[in-house]
Amino acid sequence: MGRQIIKFFFFWFILTSLLSCKSNDSFVIKGKIRCLPMPRVYLTYTSPLTGIKDTIAQSEIYGGDFVFKGRVENPSMCQIEIGKRSIYLMVENTNIEVNGTLMIPDQIQITGSSSNDDWTRILRFERRYEAIRRKNWLKIVNTDVFDEIEKMETEYYQTFDSLYYMLKSEVANKPTSFGCTYYVYYAYVNQLFSLNKIVQCLNMLDEESVGDSEYYKYLKDELMLYSGLEVNKPAPQFSVVTMEGDTLTLDHYYNKNLFLYFTSSWCDSCESYARALDEVHRRFKSPGFEVLEISLDKTQEELNELAEESCGWPIACDFMYWESPVTKRYCVHKIPYGVLIDGKQRISAINPSIQALSYKLRILQNE
Repeated sequence: MGRQIIKFFFFWFILTSLLSCKSNDSFVIKGKIRCLPMPRVYLTYTSPLTGIKDTIAQSEIYGGDFVFKGRVENPSMCQIEIGKRSIYLMVENTNIEVNGTLMIPDQIQITGSSSNDDWTRILRFERRYEAIRRKNWLKIVNTDVFDEIEKMETEYYQTFDSLYYMLKSEVANKPTSFGCTYYVYYAYVNQLFSLNKIVQCLNMLDEESVGDSEYYKYLKDELMLYSGLEVNKPAPQFSVVTMEGDTLTLDHYYNKNLFLYFTSSWCDSCESYARALDEVHRRFKSPGFEVLEISLDKTQEELNELAEESCGWPIACDFMYWESPVTKRYCVHKIPYGVLIDGKQRISAINPSIQALSYKLRILQNE
């Protein structure tokens, strides 16, 4: 009888251990969101390496309640998509709860994910500094006293320094945090800091712990390839021939903000990017913003196919694929890819997101 009891407890221990391991190997996200307009909700993930968005879980909505179940290789930034609205959260293999209302998305509470806690803690500081910057910017544009403007500009840029030192402190305290890793990636994509500052933060992360993260891999690849380019440095000279036979050089765009946009007919993700870029172009064109499209196509047939979807700006191609001189000078290693050059022929942003591009153009056109 005693042996049977021992065997029972032994197998019970093994079973509970296996179940415990299984729960740590997957996530369960329980949501309770008021004012949901849709009958179904989706959990999506967009890879920073490929740009491809995948639906990793979906759920019916019952009285505002939904449940996602699945697994992620590493803690990753995902979106809960409800119609056209999205809730961003770092998903890791644990139990996570999401509570709140779509009417006040900033007050939606996400608990259970330590990676999300790390990311949102830094984000709260960023939003605080952003509010200060907006206040200072309004003061700058509404005064004509030079000494006051100089002082306010100093205060404006000090907020970026404060955010950077705060990020360094967080990374130093939590070098194994996937949430901190994501924010370094986020800061790079949105051009919040100089390249040197991004490198410093990246080097502080524990590669053994977060090295498998797609965000860490993306940063390593990007920074290695961008070593030849640097924001606020002179842009490399170029000379290209458009489909109309015009020769365009960097000097042609002097005193204008130029976005060099690299694309091709075989790039699946370039079509949606071009549509978003066209909206930015229409918005900022009149004050002096131009787009020059550089095609990586290898044949005239492919180039003609690309031109059929043209947004109206010049298209140039030398049919040299990745070996094109302009492609090499601007360190192009993937598409879509772009470099923003200001009117003084300095690099203003390297491969910015559409949101970051709009932000940079607002600053440039108000200088």
